[in-house]
Amino acid sequence: GEQLRAVAGKKRAGEQNPAGGEAWVRATGMSSSTTSGQGDDAPGLVCVVDCVHGMVDALSCVRWNKHQGAVVELSEHGIVVTVEESGCLQAKVYLKTELFAEYDYGAEGRPRFGLSLGLLVDCLNMFTVPGFASPVEIRYPGPDMQLLLRSVGSPDACIHAEIRTRIPDTVAWDYHFEHAGNTPVTFTVKSAILKESIDDLEWPGSSIQIHFHPDPPSVIFKGEGHGDLEIEFSYYANTDLLIAFQCDQELSYR
Repeated sequence: GEQLRAVAGKKRAGEQNPAGGEAWVRATGMSSSTTSGQGDDAPGLVCVVDCVHGMVDALSCVRWNKHQGAVVELSEHGIVVTVEESGCLQAKVYLKTELFAEYDYGAEGRPRFGLSLGLLVDCLNMFTVPGFASPVEIRYPGPDMQLLLRSVGSPDACIHAEIRTRIPDTVAWDYHFEHAGNTPVTFTVKSAILKESIDDLEWPGSSIQIHFHPDPPSVIFKGEGHGDLEIEFSYYANTDLLIAFQCDQELSYR
């Protein structure tokens, strides 16, 4: 099962991760601030984020259950975290290089690995203190292909975290939110309102249609099952709900 352990003090020689554990967090004095596993080989990625709150918020949006898995892909453009649910819903979090204070990418190709999204969020939360933002260094890979995290903002103490990675699950399909004209169709709506709308439309055995109307700009969600229910977001009527809209022709998706 998944375990999370915090150890105060210095790491003992030869000490290993707990059996079956996927994450290890330890707090040390600066006398042992060298991250475990930083060997002679140059890592594929070393990056520093000044404040992890934004990253935690973004990842929490796609953490649908306690044991949510994720596939992480690294590139010179940033980090992409992909999650899937029941083979029918996919979400991606793009962490662009602009998010990081430092982003040193030296890997060949685009490394991909799987991990527990819940453990990643929990470990990042270990670096957050109310009213204080400590820079966090993220490094991959460790000596056993771990994802390594450590705080770098305090001269007196350092927090280290190691997250065990695994061979990623195959993502057999991908969404393409573009029609034949290659003009993106996008809209932005508050997440709480969107979730409430989807919950209202989810009847047993039902399907959901999404209609885009460029004139007047609107997005319509329609559920069909034992009955019909339609929810419309009009861009001009309430910009607090439908914040942004881009579509140049009428489209429909099921």
